[in-house]
Amino acid sequence: MTTDKPKWWQSWMVYTLIGLLLTLGPYVGGYLLLGDYMEWLTLGTDYTYGVRVFKYETLAIAFWPLGWIESKIRGIPVQVESPKPENFLVPDPSDVKGIFSH
Repeated sequence: MTTDKPKWWQSWMVYTLIGLLLTLGPYVGGYLLLGDYMEWLTLGTDYTYGVRVFKYETLAIAFWPLGWIESKIRGIPVQVESPKPENFLVPDPSDVKGIFSH
């Protein structure tokens, strides 16, 4: 019978993983619930892009990484912005190919 204690770094890895999982859920939920989403189709072309508008510029900056991830998953550019038209963040359209497109 052995009484090996776990190494100190093993417990810190578990606590870090739990902390990341507990913060990831509210972060994604906040992105989906706090932003108003609209999808636009440019007239005369098949170019479609999404716009997610947040109430404050700080939220647009904080959630921009999820906008980039959403654009990769959906395969269309997603513009993340605050109410002022000059405060918007757009992923590079040439970078958006989508993970499900061939």
